[in-house]
Amino acid sequence: MSPPRRRWWLWCAILLVLVSGWLLLRTPPGWYQPNQHASGAGERFEQLVVDQLTTLREQDQRWELPLDVASCNAFLAQRLRPWLQRESKGVLGILDALGTPQMRMGPTDLAPPPALILGFRGWSWMEVELQGQQDGATCTALEVTRTRVGGLLPVPASSLGDVPTTITFPQSIPLQDDRTVVVDAVRFEETGLVLICRTRLAGSE
Repeated sequence: MSPPRRRWWLWCAILLVLVSGWLLLRTPPGWYQPNQHASGAGERFEQLVVDQLTTLREQDQRWELPLDVASCNAFLAQRLRPWLQRESKGVLGILDALGTPQMRMGPTDLAPPPALILGFRGWSWMEVELQGQQDGATCTALEVTRTRVGGLLPVPASSLGDVPTTITFPQSIPLQDDRTVVVDAVRFEETGLVLICRTRLAGSE
């Protein structure tokens, strides 16, 4: 084979590798399907969560809010952007850069700690893994432990911009009637997360 032809085949091989790598970085796994949710599913789940948060309860009564993966993904695909436009417009730029998020649970039957995986498809496919710091059966913190582009290449958590890399509990959710829902911990289950909550009445703090 003549040298010019060898160079031509070499450049073809390099181009093929680059295109294959780009497609690999862009292609999400099969569980990422933000356009497959039933119409209105995200809005119904949002209303269900609001109803649970605003239900009248006794002072500091413990209650649980289950968040199943399918419903959370419907909300993330259909209602996250309108919610951010209403509650936190500053985060919209991050959402535009990362793309629509979807989530899945890591295996719950393996050794702890349990994990939640968030997937984004913006300019490339990105996975963010959050592990729960356990206190018995529940977790009192969620920490970003791994961030990967294309599901393969590790990148620093700082690539997420101003998104916090650790969420610690308790977290407070103020209600319009001056009550406060306190999320004390989170429990990992096979089909989703369960928030361990209590409600503080107005003027009780």
